[in-house]
Amino acid sequence: MNPYDFVRIDWSKPPERHKPIWHHRLFNQTAEPLYSGQLELDIYLETPCFIADPNQTSADPTKPSRFYSNARGAYTIPGSSLKGLFRSVAETLGNGCLTLFDSSYENHKVDYYRNVPATFQKCKDINALCLTCRSFGTLNRNTIFLGKINVNDAEVNPDRVYEYPSMYTKPLMTPRPHHDSFYLDEKKQYIAGRKFFFHHSPNLEPLSAPGYTYMAGKPSNRYILPLDRDTQFHCRIDFTNLERNEFAALLLATTLEENMRHKIGYGKPLGLGSVQIIPTKLTLIDYAARYSGQGKSGKTVKEGDDTWYAIDDYTENFKQIVVPPSTLDDLRYIWSWPPDETVNYAYPSKDWFNREGRGKRIEDTRNLR
Repeated sequence: MNPYDFVRIDWSKPPERHKPIWHHRLFNQTAEPLYSGQLELDIYLETPCFIADPNQTSADPTKPSRFYSNARGAYTIPGSSLKGLFRSVAETLGNGCLTLFDSSYENHKVDYYRNVPATFQKCKDINALCLTCRSFGTLNRNTIFLGKINVNDAEVNPDRVYEYPSMYTKPLMTPRPHHDSFYLDEKKQYIAGRKFFFHHSPNLEPLSAPGYTYMAGKPSNRYILPLDRDTQFHCRIDFTNLERNEFAALLLATTLEENMRHKIGYGKPLGLGSVQIIPTKLTLIDYAARYSGQGKSGKTVKEGDDTWYAIDDYTENFKQIVVPPSTLDDLRYIWSWPPDETVNYAYPSKDWFNREGRGKRIEDTRNLR
């Protein structure tokens, strides 16, 4: 089956936009509270995972590229990678603007600009930002807002680090947006949605090749040294002055649901990058109470199971009111865990696209081998 599918967008509900609450404010102008503090997370690899380290790329093709590491040499998932992941999920669930949408593909041979309503295009007015841009920030010509969420690097637990054997990856295909049966809805009116990759069974090995595969004299695959299942990382997220829905979107984007997992890093179509993210500690700081002069610390800490209970309380109403039902259903389907072991995920061949695949949709690839 095709390794990705699309999470549908409810085009009848354009992003809700308003002026963001700035970082330095202690009080909201309305009666609604603001949320500041930290969220701590443990990250466990469910499948082998690889995040490239640009400083560790070997000029020797016989030596594998290594997983990203920090200045001390500890394996690390960069905060920028995690922030990008969480932002994409928050944008999906929180009905944000299409921040990264690029309408032109394949040297402008395909253009889907007309297939996205103007109200869903990237935010352009600093005083009218969608939930995601208010939370994570935005940069668009004269529109600059730094955002109110900082995701720190996730460093490996030295007692829970396992290396997977070095491997040559199977070549990755370039996107085929000209196959509009995949990229547009059934009426070819709108884009199909936001792209997410299916999880592969943890009992299977990532799709690999016996060595380098060459196209036009250059390797079309990579030789890598991933980290293996059960490797553990720890991460902290700092947030300031989030409105209630912004806070709920952050919590839901980072923790998902019990039977779901995130995907991160290189080689998602090959079965790499499935991770479980578990919240371990939630600290809320009420700066207004802290600086009121009444001797209050303004600090609330939830740990262990209490963290989950608090997250459920904050996200339940958000899921019921803000998240479009079809959106959550689609993401549950694509990121369900454990995955369906009867399905083999791989890109259809070029011949399939050119012949029997004409007009076929992603669900029609389920039984391809």
